[in-house]
Amino acid sequence: MSNQTQNLFIVEDNPENSMRLHQFLENRFGTIYNIFTYTNAVQALSKVDSNTSIVVLDYDYFGDEGNKIVNFIKNINDKTRVIILANNDDIGTEIASYQNGADDFLIKQKGVKKKLNSRIFEIISYPADYIHMKYGVNQFFVYLIFLFAIVGVLVFLGMQTL
Repeated sequence: MSNQTQNLFIVEDNPENSMRLHQFLENRFGTIYNIFTYTNAVQALSKVDSNTSIVVLDYDYFGDEGNKIVNFIKNINDKTRVIILANNDDIGTEIASYQNGADDFLIKQKGVKKKLNSRIFEIISYPADYIHMKYGVNQFFVYLIFLFAIVGVLVFLGMQTL
């Protein structure tokens, strides 16, 4: 871990799964995020703050409490993205998770790491979030920069047609 300011939390009760997931995410996103692993939701909740960007939550360990945990996380920092990993594909559970603020719900099956990788990459690839995360620039300022860039390109293209 280096001096990144954004944190990614893994909340998983199984130490072996937790270690594998940590290694997987560290290899892919370790230069962008400080990655922490927790086997206890209370511990993780006590660490969630404004620098917590993503929480990967094992739903099966917490059962219906998982939705309450998502709700607690969102109450602490509503910008934190919560990705739930679950063994069962019960549509009711998935809907309840989204209603409580989960940003994604992934079933633990073949290819879940690839989906998780894609989802986290989508989160960090969003330009405003990336610039805010990398340079600490206010999000409003980032949108303003993009607006000026787009207007500049349109003006440039308009000048070419004259």
